[in-house]
Amino acid sequence: MSDRHALRLLPVALAIGLACCGHERVHYAVTAPARDFVAFPAVVTRPMPPVLYALSDVHGGYDRMVTLLETWGLVAKSPASPAALRWTAGNAILVVVGDLVDKGPRSVDVVDALMALQTSATLAGGDVIVLLGNHEAEYFVDPGNDKTTKGDGFASDLDRRGLSPVDVASGQDPRGLFLRQAPLGAKVGSWFFAHAGRTHGRSLEELEGALSAAILRNDHYEDAELTGPDSILEARDWWGDGSVAVAGAKALGVAHIVMGHDPNALGVAGSIQVGAGTALLRIDCGLSPGVDYSDGRLLRVRIDGGHEIAEELRPNGNKSEIFNKSIN
Repeated sequence: MSDRHALRLLPVALAIGLACCGHERVHYAVTAPARDFVAFPAVVTRPMPPVLYALSDVHGGYDRMVTLLETWGLVAKSPASPAALRWTAGNAILVVVGDLVDKGPRSVDVVDALMALQTSATLAGGDVIVLLGNHEAEYFVDPGNDKTTKGDGFASDLDRRGLSPVDVASGQDPRGLFLRQAPLGAKVGSWFFAHAGRTHGRSLEELEGALSAAILRNDHYEDAELTGPDSILEARDWWGDGSVAVAGAKALGVAHIVMGHDPNALGVAGSIQVGAGTALLRIDCGLSPGVDYSDGRLLRVRIDGGHEIAEELRPNGNKSEIFNKSIN
């Protein structure tokens, strides 16, 4: 059996790997309109901008996220509120590789800020692409799951603000609709981004077809393609064999796959790590205070004199080169 066909044959009842056994599951009806996959595809594609940025796994770490983006000139300093965050990076693109929520004190503020920043970037000629992570997808499966109802969870933060976790999950609240319309993957130039990075050797067209079909099958995201243990949002430990990442990148027509999800993948926690030559990068650096492996790291990719330069940017203004490759 080929790797690309194995995932779809997993029994969904066994595939869903959620921390939801300590409570009675919250059942709810999705009130958001059916997703328009022309306007909101499962995988988005953009040409390479002059400068490309990415970060992942903010996990409620609003203050650290804003400090990192302010330091490197992506946003205006000292926003009056999360909804006032303003883009200042011109025609650059920022990709946020999922897991906005849980494990940190300000999940709602992170979502509000990125909603505002996406609008602001579009008006300025740039783009902010916010991808779904496993924590958001698991929230759609059950807005009362054990991760989201902890003191630092998304549902708990909503409750403290007098907001209904069910209304958000259903898409009745604009935050929930924003997350429900978020893509699960993004190809930007020769770079592909997805939360767990696992694509099973599929092309962009195959991946779009599989993911959009899964969402149509189950708008609660309880599907092996979405929240199964070997899915694009949940998979772990697949990167041990570098040839898998190389083959995955080739099938997608890119040179690099960028993932978050596991801050210990590929090497030292707290900094961006590279594997399979440069075919795979892990950018989850434990930004949230609840994880605290680092105070945040930003990936920057730029073209200079025929070279593609990838750098790790830190909130103190320091940076380090990850790689510098000729593209001639």
